[in-house]
Amino acid sequence: MVLTERPTRDFDAFFTHLKSLGFAPKTCIDVGAAKGTLSIYQAFPEAQHVVYEPLPDFHAELAKTMKPYRHVIRTCALMEEKATKTLLRHQDLFGSSMMHRRKDDDQRVVEVEVTTLDDEMAELSCEKPILLKTDCQGADLLVLKGGKETLKDVDVAIVEASFFPFWGPHHPIFYEIITFMKEAGFVVYDLLDGLYRPSDNALGQVDIAFVKEKGALRRSHAW
Repeated sequence: MVLTERPTRDFDAFFTHLKSLGFAPKTCIDVGAAKGTLSIYQAFPEAQHVVYEPLPDFHAELAKTMKPYRHVIRTCALMEEKATKTLLRHQDLFGSSMMHRRKDDDQRVVEVEVTTLDDEMAELSCEKPILLKTDCQGADLLVLKGGKETLKDVDVAIVEASFFPFWGPHHPIFYEIITFMKEAGFVVYDLLDGLYRPSDNALGQVDIAFVKEKGALRRSHAW
């Protein structure tokens, strides 16, 4: 039997929790937006939403989703350095990834421009406080590595993390992301959503909610 229920609470419940504590981001950065992450936009409708989605298949629907909100749509990919790279268009479009190792003549790959989160934020000058979300099918740590300066201004970061290197040995997994974020001044605050892998029902991935270790959301360490 394949497990389909979520092992943790969802984005909506998490954002309700944050708002109950008075957290209201002025900017929400959505990296790997696909058709749009409605739970973010609906939770914080007054924020400026900066969304990144390199896969052309999603662009028309994403533009429709963003219409009610103050937004900037960027069609480049974000990683650790500027380059021109290829994105694998997966049969399930939501599984498309920069982490593939297919040859450039594979008909499933799409050439995309890649830049860094730091370069983007230097250009856009986003207002704080900032919520960052990444959902990049294995490339999330590379996005973070290209955003070390930006992370200094981020209050809450939600990062997709895998428990297995599904794309191969080069695919960073759960503990590597936590280690990097700890060094950047963040700690794990919550675990969101999550999926079991169908082959054996092992937990395959979750979204990790990070907050600043010395930030307002950790002001109290009491039970």
